[in-house]
Amino acid sequence: MRKNSYNNPSPRTDGHLLQALHILFIEIQKLKTAVLDSIQTADTNVELRDTAFVKDTVGVSDRTLLRYQNLGLIRVYQRDKGGKKYFKLDDVLRLKRYLNS
Repeated sequence: MRKNSYNNPSPRTDGHLLQALHILFIEIQKLKTAVLDSIQTADTNVELRDTAFVKDTVGVSDRTLLRYQNLGLIRVYQRDKGGKKYFKLDDVLRLKRYLNS
């Protein structure tokens, strides 16, 4: 009797499924960023803070701040020509409240 592949999944099936879900998650994050950038209004009174301020205020290291950026907990609002990152003060305070809750 012939075994059908759908009745006897290989061990690699779970890995392929996880990889597909990861790719889907990354694409959703890209879409989310694109949508947020497209609907972003022109804030004239935005208070920007640099990375050092964010690290001191929130109490995290460079690596942890980068991890939070990758998770989407905080977004870089602007970069200067040298690559220095600036964050909105509202986002910094929101992240601090989130981590302290």
